[in-house]
Amino acid sequence: MRQSGTKVKKDDNLVDQIRRSRGILHPIIVKDLHDGTYEIIVGQRRTGSYHILKEEDSKYEKIKAYVIEKDLTEDEKKVISFIENFGRDDAEHTDYVNVIEYFYQKYNRNKTTTAKVLGIDVRHVTKYLTHARLSEKVKKSIQNKEFTIDVAMKALRGLGDDENSVDEDILIETSKELAKVRPAIRKKAVKNMQTQQISASEAVEKAGEISEIRIDMSDEVLDRLNNYKDKHGYATESEAAFEAIDAELTRDLE
Repeated sequence: MRQSGTKVKKDDNLVDQIRRSRGILHPIIVKDLHDGTYEIIVGQRRTGSYHILKEEDSKYEKIKAYVIEKDLTEDEKKVISFIENFGRDDAEHTDYVNVIEYFYQKYNRNKTTTAKVLGIDVRHVTKYLTHARLSEKVKKSIQNKEFTIDVAMKALRGLGDDENSVDEDILIETSKELAKVRPAIRKKAVKNMQTQQISASEAVEKAGEISEIRIDMSDEVLDRLNNYKDKHGYATESEAAFEAIDAELTRDLE
């Protein structure tokens, strides 16, 4: 992956993070070109930060690195970089999208194969591809925390599951409406929209109230729930818990 946000400025958060920790926590990854030079596979921004920091302290003249000797294909470089950076707060969102998009097109728009190659869940592939195709107006609403990408995806599902043909204002309005209610009602409302071709507000009203259940969890179970949330890309623990329970009950009823 060639990171699109490789240019680092003196006031970037990453520079300050490295300064405060007095170095990088994870080595960069480079390929030995056997001519006295190295190709950076992972860590362009960290290396750029070191170039800035070495003006303050000579200890930043050298950076910890893991050196790969074998020849790598372009696909291998992309996968290595993706796996190394996925989930890191300081990585560029567009970097994920670019790599996912690359493999998605390479494997004939097959999300399952794309997810398998990159070692992530299909839900993450869907989320990043969907976000990339949303209009700037919708992305702005997500950035302003009017609703999450997960809610927007559910709104799209209710409106026809095609981000390219759904009117952006309708999508924003629908997402805001769904964001007001709890995950359980939201899921039922989306089904109502799909089957009855009604608006989000009508669908939410028809979904009605669903009884709440108090669940006391041990730390171990809570850790497993958080892992489930992260693995499947849910926005909150409550949404992950609802989906897990719903999936298990559905399986028992089949």
